[in-house]
Amino acid sequence: MTRLVVIGIDSMDALLVDAFLDDLPNLRRLKESSPPIAMHSVFPPDSDTAWATIYTGLNPAEHGVVHFVDPLEKASIYQTDYLDSSLVRGKTFWDAAGEAGKRVCIVNPHIGYPVWAVNGTMVSRNPKNTGVQAYPETAAGVAGDGILMPDRIPDSKGEYREYLERLESVVRKEATVAGDLMRSTKWDLFFFYSSALDFVQHIFWNYCDPKDPMYPGDDNPFRDTIRHFYRIYDGVVGALTADLPPDTAVIVMSDHGHTMRPSDLVNINEILRQEGYLVAKSGISAPIKNAGEKAKRAAVNIIQRTALRGTALRILRKHPGIKEYYTVPSSIDFDRTVAHCTDLSGMKAYNYGGILVARKKLGETQYEEVKKEIITLLSSYTLPDGAPAFEWVSTREALYQGRHLEKYPDVLFKLREGYGAGWAIQESVFSTSNTHSFYPGSHRGDTPVFFLQVPDGRKPTRGEASLEDVRATVLKILGIGGNGLGGSGNSLI
Repeated sequence: MTRLVVIGIDSMDALLVDAFLDDLPNLRRLKESSPPIAMHSVFPPDSDTAWATIYTGLNPAEHGVVHFVDPLEKASIYQTDYLDSSLVRGKTFWDAAGEAGKRVCIVNPHIGYPVWAVNGTMVSRNPKNTGVQAYPETAAGVAGDGILMPDRIPDSKGEYREYLERLESVVRKEATVAGDLMRSTKWDLFFFYSSALDFVQHIFWNYCDPKDPMYPGDDNPFRDTIRHFYRIYDGVVGALTADLPPDTAVIVMSDHGHTMRPSDLVNINEILRQEGYLVAKSGISAPIKNAGEKAKRAAVNIIQRTALRGTALRILRKHPGIKEYYTVPSSIDFDRTVAHCTDLSGMKAYNYGGILVARKKLGETQYEEVKKEIITLLSSYTLPDGAPAFEWVSTREALYQGRHLEKYPDVLFKLREGYGAGWAIQESVFSTSNTHSFYPGSHRGDTPVFFLQVPDGRKPTRGEASLEDVRATVLKILGIGGNGLGGSGNSLI
């Protein structure tokens, strides 16, 4: 009987693994013994959305863990940071494995709090950092205080080194707890998740990437921070996969990759305004009309120069009205606008996003026509160098199907690598982001890590896969077939 260890490392990037491979002996071993599988994340490649798909095998329109924000819906601008586990409870691959009689040990899963009854052991960190919760409760004694939330944001650059030391300590304690539970419990399926690498890459990308416009030079003290944490996780993988019984399969994977956040913007709303789909408020001159947006950007620039990112973001979380002031374009006449860009994050530019079309205003026939017109418009739009501005533009229906499809904007898009979606109107279509330093690293959807080592000689049936295929693959490795596979994906073996 094959047992399985699954190690999930949030935001580990396949291209960075390749770049650092000489420093990563354990990941190198797994990569060399794993068939080449190009794994693709979900849209959008956010952690909540991606891990929900990994666990359930459902696409995001089916499981509904999707976060797009309509700037017009002011009450929805602020989002909580952590999701309740009720969204995935009872639907995960370890629930299916348990129902099939397999013993499971689940350590620190994303979207795993509160814990729930499983056929084995489940330990999760408390989002408030007040200890752990476990099923059965006795497992909390094994975990102790070893599973803690990584610190969110340091207040200033002067605290970066201490912050990194605390973050490294969290990873090492997590791994120790995982190892202790692996040795002290009976399991057929073992799953461990860690999120610190995502924090590191978001915050320290500009210190490690010479191509970043805010790169301070090769002599900066944080130049090797990202590489260092890849080495730490390589050690975690080595410790958790050493001395496994010969019948044990191993999967090491991430939910998405990571890259530089776009510093160049394509102002989608301005394109829509120029083509008549979006209307600016009338009655005041353009310079005055833009004063509010310019004031917002000036405030952000001050925050950037004074390196108060952590303080600023905490204020934004506590006072969502401030974030709303920045993210809701005050110069858009929403009553007369039929299409506008939705917001994924407020102050961070992504190279993917969506456009909301006013279906109720248009009627069904005109609604479909407007979508087609916008897709044609953006698909043919070019950058100043003449290259296509968008990798793809699509209706939501062409991407996914599911009962939660309406959580997606009507039109979805992905810009060319290096360009992000801007929201400004009555300014140049092409501009530069002034919030790049808030989180200089950004998620990348087409470079998650997926290494698969199966001891019985079974080989993957294809070299391309999506996160929807993970659940079915896990269950197939465990010998669970038939209708128990669930989800919308297909097993890789």
